[in-house]
Amino acid sequence: MRYSGEQLRLLRDRWHQPLRSPDSGAAMERDGCKTFHELLQLRFEKISALASGACDRAVTAGSTESCRATLHDRWSAECEGLFAALMDELQQLGLPLTIEIEASRYEIREPWDLRGADLRGAALCGAFLENARFEGADLSNARFDGTRCFETHFEDAVCEKASFAGAECHFAGFQGALCDHALFENADCTMVRFDQARLRHARFDAAVCFAAVFDGAFMAQASLGAMRINHLTRFGRPGEQVEAERSKPARRETSSEGEDWYIVELFPVWLRAAEVNSQIRSLLKAHGYYLEADEYQYLEMVCRRHVLHQNPLSEFFEWFFKDLMFGYGLKWKRPLISVLIIILVWGGGFALHFRLNGLHDLFTSIGYGLYYSVISFTTLGFGNAPDLAGAWPKLLLCSEALLGTVLMPLFLLAYARKILQD
Repeated sequence: MRYSGEQLRLLRDRWHQPLRSPDSGAAMERDGCKTFHELLQLRFEKISALASGACDRAVTAGSTESCRATLHDRWSAECEGLFAALMDELQQLGLPLTIEIEASRYEIREPWDLRGADLRGAALCGAFLENARFEGADLSNARFDGTRCFETHFEDAVCEKASFAGAECHFAGFQGALCDHALFENADCTMVRFDQARLRHARFDAAVCFAAVFDGAFMAQASLGAMRINHLTRFGRPGEQVEAERSKPARRETSSEGEDWYIVELFPVWLRAAEVNSQIRSLLKAHGYYLEADEYQYLEMVCRRHVLHQNPLSEFFEWFFKDLMFGYGLKWKRPLISVLIIILVWGGGFALHFRLNGLHDLFTSIGYGLYYSVISFTTLGFGNAPDLAGAWPKLLLCSEALLGTVLMPLFLLAYARKILQD
């Protein structure tokens, strides 16, 4: 569940409220702690120490499955009771709910409410965190190695440099989370939502991301090469692409920014977008999804056009001839549409010539115009044509023949490429 900025502020502020006596409701101290934040930090010192030790011992277990099993056993034996007691203690001391918890799709256990909590550096290795709520929490440098995070909520959480190595994150939600430099090595991220998450420099080595969603995620410099995906994995439009498209100032605003505004502001943005699209394209091709890879190769070419062409005129020509008419050879329908438009426009030119010179009636002029346009475009040629006398029809013939010579091979190339990939 995504919360507004005001709701996240309320969830974080509640941890700094004083502890309340279960009997009288008056402010109290427990083990030298006056606020819920202080009590949480105190209790987590022992839990983190035990979980970290278990994680260090599990490294020698061998395979990922063995490591997970070892961590789960250690958590059940040493940490599960402490963690459950902590959650009961927070509830007894009156931790404000502030905002009602939305019911999960798959209810496995009681949803532990740690929304907005400060758990920087906490170790929860091997923990059972199904249905746990960490929305808006600060989990920087936290360790979730081997953790079972089924239907766990990390929306809008700060997971910078957090480790989810070997974690089971089925159906987990990371929408809007800050996960820069996070580690998802060997994690099972099946059907995880990373929409609008920041995953810059994150590592997904050997991570299973079947049916995961990365729509709008920021993935600059992320390690995606060894990620395992399937046909249901969705990348959508990368966050860098959306950011670049929104970054270009209006023309009326650029005059006051000097001559270097393009280099300073837009060059890195478009370059990052091009690199992310290139990474996704390579990943899709490596798994045999060539048609999907073409979409990101096209976006990559669009980004590189903005990087390479600082002159508006040269950028316009590349956009018109390479992108709009041909789609960089990746969209076979565009040259086909261009061919049809050219035949119709030039056919209209021939028909206009016939009508203005009174050579044929309206319908005959249109028929002959389309006939001569098709013949000219395909460069088949025709014999003597006295009704095409004059400079205007000859100019139409020559220009259309030149366009046909260029566009026909391009259309055939793009279409053949698609057929071979299918």
